[in-house]
Amino acid sequence: MEKHPENPGRILVLAESLDKQGFTVEYVSRSVDVQEARRIALRIHSKGYIQYLEKLSRSNYSIIDEDTFLTADSLELAYATFQTSYDLALSLSEPVFYVSRPPGHHAGRGGKAMGASSQGFCLLNNAGAAVLGFKDRSFSRIAVMDFDVHHGNGTMEIFYEEKILQVDLHQHPDTLYPYTGYPFEIGAGEGYGFKANLVFNPFTGDDVYLRVLSMVQELLADFNPEALVVSAGFDGFLNDGLADLRLTEASYAALGRLIRNLNTHALVILEGGYTVGLTKGVEAFLNGLTGREVNYEPSRTMSSVRGEEAVRINEKTISKIREKALCKGGWVGEGGKV
Repeated sequence: MEKHPENPGRILVLAESLDKQGFTVEYVSRSVDVQEARRIALRIHSKGYIQYLEKLSRSNYSIIDEDTFLTADSLELAYATFQTSYDLALSLSEPVFYVSRPPGHHAGRGGKAMGASSQGFCLLNNAGAAVLGFKDRSFSRIAVMDFDVHHGNGTMEIFYEEKILQVDLHQHPDTLYPYTGYPFEIGAGEGYGFKANLVFNPFTGDDVYLRVLSMVQELLADFNPEALVVSAGFDGFLNDGLADLRLTEASYAALGRLIRNLNTHALVILEGGYTVGLTKGVEAFLNGLTGREVNYEPSRTMSSVRGEEAVRINEKTISKIREKALCKGGWVGEGGKV
């Protein structure tokens, strides 16, 4: 039987790689307070969904959908990851990269989110737990950035009607699971204008990605979040295996620098990344996050026409977010600037 892409070996490979690169790895082993984790989970997930997971967890092996399954201890692990995300957000004073599994950004209120066909390996939404932790510290200006190559449809669904700035950079939904996250989807209700879905065509390289990332950096800096939750996926790395972008170390180092330069409370939570992204991508990201100066040669987009198209579309989306959220009824400070 072929090994599932989301398996315990991912964390072992990543931890070994970080150790070799000289990064300090602090291992967290904790027994979870299931009832407390469940109480927190019910703030963003439906009661019926939690009960469904609990029922499945009584078996040794249960299939949720074509991508997602549970073994006897999967739910306890998911609760531990979820509660740790919440607790870290409650307490951190400097950026933390939480290397954990299972991932969570595809898990919506009731499991499958925004019409997706599956939960994409996810059980509970860890980024959502972190948002709750920051909220419980009385932070009101919270941002979420998701740079997994797959749209974070679960997180987007959960906070779609809230004034939380969400910036999601992903491969175009016409071409990749979960087939959600179009540029015109900018939120609803109180959250209208706070959701930026930034899309990239297959075979996009660092050259185009970095141009869009500079716009994202300016947007986030102007928003000036009190707290930032990052869903960090490294599966957009060239040849990582589950997508078609051509990103390399240059983009991931820039993402790390962006978070560092915001100088805010930041919790970075691991999502995707399955082969080379887990090693080269994470190393470059942490170099940027910790201020290590390493020069990387950017990769090029295969089609300059499609690349320019992506830049124009994403620039338009970001301009719309500025107009709707930052300038009209959003977070406006002195002189009309956030």
